[in-house]
Amino acid sequence: MRILHFYPKTDAAISQYFNMLASNMGLEVENHQASTSEEARQLLRTIDFDILHVHGCWNNAQFMIVRRALQQGVRLVVTPYGQLEPWVQQQRFWKEKLPKRIAYQKSVVEQAYAVIVQGNMELECITQLGWNKRCVIIRNALITNSITPREMARQTFDLYQRIMDSNPLQLMNDNTQKFVKRLITVGITGDERWTMSDDVPMLGDWRQILCYAHQEQIMPIIQRAVRTLDLIEPNIDATKIPYFLPDSYVDTKSIQQTIGNQFISENDRLIATFKLIKKLIANRQLSIKHLVELDIELREHPCDEGLLAEQLQERSLIKLAARCMQLMHNFTGLTEGFMPVLPLNDRITKKWHYQIENHLTI
Repeated sequence: MRILHFYPKTDAAISQYFNMLASNMGLEVENHQASTSEEARQLLRTIDFDILHVHGCWNNAQFMIVRRALQQGVRLVVTPYGQLEPWVQQQRFWKEKLPKRIAYQKSVVEQAYAVIVQGNMELECITQLGWNKRCVIIRNALITNSITPREMARQTFDLYQRIMDSNPLQLMNDNTQKFVKRLITVGITGDERWTMSDDVPMLGDWRQILCYAHQEQIMPIIQRAVRTLDLIEPNIDATKIPYFLPDSYVDTKSIQQTIGNQFISENDRLIATFKLIKKLIANRQLSIKHLVELDIELREHPCDEGLLAEQLQERSLIKLAARCMQLMHNFTGLTEGFMPVLPLNDRITKKWHYQIENHLTI
């Protein structure tokens, strides 16, 4: 794990904190530091960082460095060191703090995967600001005996790992993403021919896959695929791995939980399913779990396709259904032989695809 720490070296307390933190972390972390925008840009050009850790606030160079790092897919952590507390913000408020707050400081804190606060009072201040709900208390061993330097470093590493375990799809390389899709197809069909043995990922990729399966609530499908392919799954219990979710996240309910199972025909069930999907899309809540459920339904329960197409047309759901067919082809590997309507891959479908891929993005 590669971390870029950005802080003003003129601040002796922060510099001492960084040195203590870096010297007490294990070999799993490669720490780099920069104090100017030029240094940070040079490091970002030459090293693929996982996390940018910004120390302190009100530094004019922060905004450009954070923007560049986020554009490169680097995740952000902020430690304010009490510099967002009300009495600090009131100092030179109109001439300095307010303009900087508007220009970049609020945005930097909002975009962070996590904010490290060093005590309960600071936590209360950040909470009242309302800029970021993902606050984690890690006490500073320089100013309190309630934590050792080693424990402070361990808690910080755990936070870094929690950030890297959040929204893992965004961090997967192309091969791992393709393998996940194949695992989903194998898990749905029970057919091992959908993937090849030489596609098996490395241990680090498995952690991403299992975290993704847990967060998207499709773990049974992935586990079935692993058994079908007779793969050796690493001993990782993703249910015990903590992760962050976006503020707008709503817990995903299955289609059956929502619409029930009291239907006269399979066509009626599918009509109710597409009506639900319409609501989920409007609320930006459609997920891979729903597509997996619909895929299984179409594969295992035949319907009257001609009548269904007429019913969908009457209810203005025909295009929505066609777009869902394309989404399932993209995410679960559904083929046209199981599709009651032909797939539609237009601008709206691509928008929904993006929405599903990014609904766990902070």
